[in-house]
Amino acid sequence: MMKFKNPESTDLHFFKTIYQPKFFNGNIDLAHLLHIFQDLSGDHVEALGLGEEFKKLNQFFYVVMRMKGYFLGEIHEGETYTMVTYPLQASGIQMYRYGYILNSKDEPVFMLSTLWILMDSVTRRIKSTKVFKNRLAEVLPDIDSVLPLNDETLENFSIDEYDFKHVKDYQVVKEDIDSNGHLNNTIYLKMSQPLLQNERIHNFEIDFEKECFLDEKLTLSLAKSGETYIIRGDKEDQSLSFKVKINA
Repeated sequence: MMKFKNPESTDLHFFKTIYQPKFFNGNIDLAHLLHIFQDLSGDHVEALGLGEEFKKLNQFFYVVMRMKGYFLGEIHEGETYTMVTYPLQASGIQMYRYGYILNSKDEPVFMLSTLWILMDSVTRRIKSTKVFKNRLAEVLPDIDSVLPLNDETLENFSIDEYDFKHVKDYQVVKEDIDSNGHLNNTIYLKMSQPLLQNERIHNFEIDFEKECFLDEKLTLSLAKSGETYIIRGDKEDQSLSFKVKINA
């Protein structure tokens, strides 16, 4: 069941910011949208005491593994919107964070579901979410009362049935690297969106399979089936780095 709200600024269950959209080839600039969400999520974890100091103390960093976004209404250039994000309780080795965008009437025009893990900052292996879960329960003991946007879980989607054609190569540069020492999540969409035609985007999914680092080269390939575009990025050892599905 979907639940959207424009929360009070004092409600730490949620965090919000002003969103002024940018456009690319007639569509929302997805990399810019994700960048705003990423910054808002970072501000939220800091406000909850789960930010930089907590990460250093517990030797981890946050990594997003999957995301799925839906456009529910019109987003217009020059208008101002509200972006909201909120976490849910972590379980095992994963946790969900949700986001949505409201127009001036507090009507939802976009929603985003994301799946995260904690990665050990030394071994770069997945860690249990226990320390995160315990800390979040201390700050927001009623966090379980916050409902998710929907009951959907994010699953790894298959691309085996698609016939891909190489379209370009991408060299990772210094400006692409984030504080975790790998390619920033927004860059994957920055690489992918220009490969589409000027068709209106209805929804998109991303699976982040394998980290990319400075100076690595990614081979980008594209497949199209009906109104569905699939972009895959392969590392030089031919292992899959990421895949994007966009429905127009």
